[in-house]
Amino acid sequence: MSEPGSTNTVDQLLGHTKGPAEPVTDRDLTRARSSAYIVHGNFHELAQICDDISTTGTIIVEKGAEKTDVENEVYRRVHNYVSPLYSYNEQIRSILNKRLKQHIRKGYFLPARDNKAAPDYVRRGTFLWGLRNDFQHGDYWCLRVRYEGTQNGTDCYQLYFQKRDFEATPKGDLDSAGDYLVHASDEVQQYPLPYIGSFHRNLFSEFENAFEEWCDKNRA
Repeated sequence: MSEPGSTNTVDQLLGHTKGPAEPVTDRDLTRARSSAYIVHGNFHELAQICDDISTTGTIIVEKGAEKTDVENEVYRRVHNYVSPLYSYNEQIRSILNKRLKQHIRKGYFLPARDNKAAPDYVRRGTFLWGLRNDFQHGDYWCLRVRYEGTQNGTDCYQLYFQKRDFEATPKGDLDSAGDYLVHASDEVQQYPLPYIGSFHRNLFSEFENAFEEWCDKNRA
């Protein structure tokens, strides 16, 4: 779908540089900005429990904290990030469908395994979409919080992704999970917190700006 010559991620997603066919309204932008604000806020909350979410992703907690409490809190914060991220993409898709003379299917944001030309934002986002679906169908089984020792008087944990327990579809097996895992290596996906950190600080923020630029091509 990518169109050569355009650096705008929305242009690349759509496969053309024509911009909106119908004027983008202030209400459209308010919806998109409000959704993005929630994503940013939940990312900040998730990042707060890590020493550096974009590099090690080590979870830092009070020494002696109950492991079950740590697990539940990590799952809660991850869930609270990936769910509004999905909602944000749906808001953007809704706006695109209203302002373009083409139908933007969900597949634009969930590229097939052989679609190497799709923007990194949607290719890397497929794993996070898959986590969101797994939370609905698999009860967080694909994630494990492991104790990593004590450092500077605090307990350290790491969040791991376990591919064998990934159940992103009602059927629950990897074959039916589609293309959620094909756009990044197993090694990278093994550590969801640095994955989220890199995705949010680079690709999400870039896409948010790209959408604003795209809207400016035809403002009401």
